[in-house]
Amino acid sequence: MMRIQIFTFFVLAGLSCTKGPEISPGFDMLYQQNFIIPVGISQFVTHHFQFENVNSRYQQYLDQHKKTDAEITSIVTGKAAITGIFGDANLDFIDQVSIRVYDQSDPNDYVEIAYRFPVPLDPGNNLPIIPSLADAKRFMKNSRFAIDVVLWLRQPTTQESEVRFDLEMRATL
Repeated sequence: MMRIQIFTFFVLAGLSCTKGPEISPGFDMLYQQNFIIPVGISQFVTHHFQFENVNSRYQQYLDQHKKTDAEITSIVTGKAAITGIFGDANLDFIDQVSIRVYDQSDPNDYVEIAYRFPVPLDPGNNLPIIPSLADAKRFMKNSRFAIDVVLWLRQPTTQESEVRFDLEMRATL
């Protein structure tokens, strides 16, 4: 009787297994920006850290992977994070984050490519940001684009924080 129960358990467990998330074919496009979150900024104001004239390297990525623009169906966020450069930043003052890309000629026309709301109460030195499913190809295929890291704070900052914004975009075929 015990053997039948164990056998049934393993059969049912085996049937319920699924493959991990499938990664669509394509390639990653990596970007990094360093910036400083100054001391004493207010929690009552939305803070924008904008990086304009970012080189997309889109044509370089296409050439490297022997692809054409027509073969790329979308460009979506793979990963995003804000991390203290020296390992000593405490990002607990951040309440929510929105990452947006846009053409610098029209900052009001943007796509939110990642967000985090709410931010954990004690994120420490590394704050992963949740990728959205938004297609940013219309901005990323240009030679230059802009990034807006938008922060809402829980409390005023008590120290200056040198941070790095890491962004991994995925060009899908």
